[in-house]
Amino acid sequence: MKIDLAYFFKPDGCIQPTWIYGEKRAIALPLKHLSFTIDCLVEQSDAKWILFWDYSLGAPDEKLILQLAEMPIDVWHAGLKLGLQGVPIALDYMEPAWIYNKDAAETQLHTSFRMSIRACLVRTEVLRMVGSLSAEYSSLEMSGVALGYRIHQQGGIIRYHPGLVGKKLEPLQVPEKDEWVFIREFFPKKWQLWTLFNKPGFISNYKLWRKTRKVKGNKLMPVLHSSKKRIESLPKASVSILVPTLDRYNYLINELEQLSAQTVLPYEVLITDQTSEVNAIDLNFDKYANINVRYFPQKERGQCVAWNKLLEEANGEYVLFLGDDADGIKPDLIEKLLQSRARFDSDMVATHVIELGIKYEEINEHYYLSGTFPITLIKKDLLLKTGFMDMFFNKNIRADHELAMRCHLQGALMIYDPSAVVYHHRAPAGGLRAHNARVITNYMSKNSVNKFATPTSSEIYLVKKYYNDRQYTSYIKIRYFNQLVINGNVVKKILRIVFFLIKSLQLRKEYKKNYLLAMDNLHKNA
Repeated sequence: MKIDLAYFFKPDGCIQPTWIYGEKRAIALPLKHLSFTIDCLVEQSDAKWILFWDYSLGAPDEKLILQLAEMPIDVWHAGLKLGLQGVPIALDYMEPAWIYNKDAAETQLHTSFRMSIRACLVRTEVLRMVGSLSAEYSSLEMSGVALGYRIHQQGGIIRYHPGLVGKKLEPLQVPEKDEWVFIREFFPKKWQLWTLFNKPGFISNYKLWRKTRKVKGNKLMPVLHSSKKRIESLPKASVSILVPTLDRYNYLINELEQLSAQTVLPYEVLITDQTSEVNAIDLNFDKYANINVRYFPQKERGQCVAWNKLLEEANGEYVLFLGDDADGIKPDLIEKLLQSRARFDSDMVATHVIELGIKYEEINEHYYLSGTFPITLIKKDLLLKTGFMDMFFNKNIRADHELAMRCHLQGALMIYDPSAVVYHHRAPAGGLRAHNARVITNYMSKNSVNKFATPTSSEIYLVKKYYNDRQYTSYIKIRYFNQLVINGNVVKKILRIVFFLIKSLQLRKEYKKNYLLAMDNLHKNA
């Protein structure tokens, strides 16, 4: 394994490192010079990795570096220990409740784009594909974070490792101008204007926005890891499939038939049935001889009651959260998920879910780090560590998102596999609709002049639980402002605004009610 070393050279007492694993290259500020030097190094290097290191942090742990270089990760860094928690603040105004805008503890190995170039191990090929540091920034720290964000957005697997450095630095405040360079580089004009009018200090922000107008924007998409590539051998693994059902027997029967045809058969299929006795029917599971079906009728209703029962009963090494209204399950779904899990040694693999009846853009075939929890394969051991579903979400939405957040904060590596496609019925009854939840979806809201998908108590609870006050305020503003946006002609858009104004008092009352309910539950669990 060849690893080149790029070390920061300081004439006054700089340590001259010894390095036996590849070539050495001295690098130095200013950023324009540093960026050019790194570009030359990347072009000339035949090493698989480049270690960037500032010896004022101490010498790198060579044994750890070699171990990390053997793992299927693109970037290892020490950014959070070097003061980059929460950087840049601008994200709190544009992506306030994005899962990766929440840092885990600095002692926890986990996914983070907040990379410091002063202590990081990067695959050379990744730098060739995504580019080097941007000289538009005035600080090395912000340029490193921007590179980490660019790698993340292009499908790179980027992880923070607390053991890379021993020193812990105080949280950094990056220059305000660098915040605006970041906004200009990665976000379209509508979000620039949104931040301009919501970030405190309008006049100074306007001046910086104008000063950075020459910064070139980047529209990024995953390009680094094709999901068409497969590993040669598939390690053996047992998968328990979880299928809660409620008034959806026709969907359930289709699922069982499709699961029976899998190239890698599930270890077991566990079903909870909360259908009322009046509507319940006897299901003949003997028809599905290829799979072991375990059935648990439940009188108590609720999604978390169902999921938690199945998680307690599951005996597989992995569990697949499927639900009862999936369709179009190809015979190689489980095989694909296990392939992807093994390729990245990940803790979780999310599928690409297509809602039936909704038009989508063409699927990008490249992997990326998952920020959601759709139909998902996950290690059972991880769930034993994080805990199961939070009962506050029992009859409301976002239980899966809250569980994903806990997994992230425990250091889980979460991969999205676009090649593992599952179709999802937008069923008119059953599921959460039996509890008057998910009655108005975002899709419905965007296509109706008088239906509004405002924050539920469970969404408020989720954001309040994990994010700071600035992020929460931004999240609420975005949600309500987004209710003014609708698909359709000018007449529909005008009617949308009129109905919003008419219903504003009612919407305010609903928000207050949901807020008090969420806060009451947070205080109970504090």
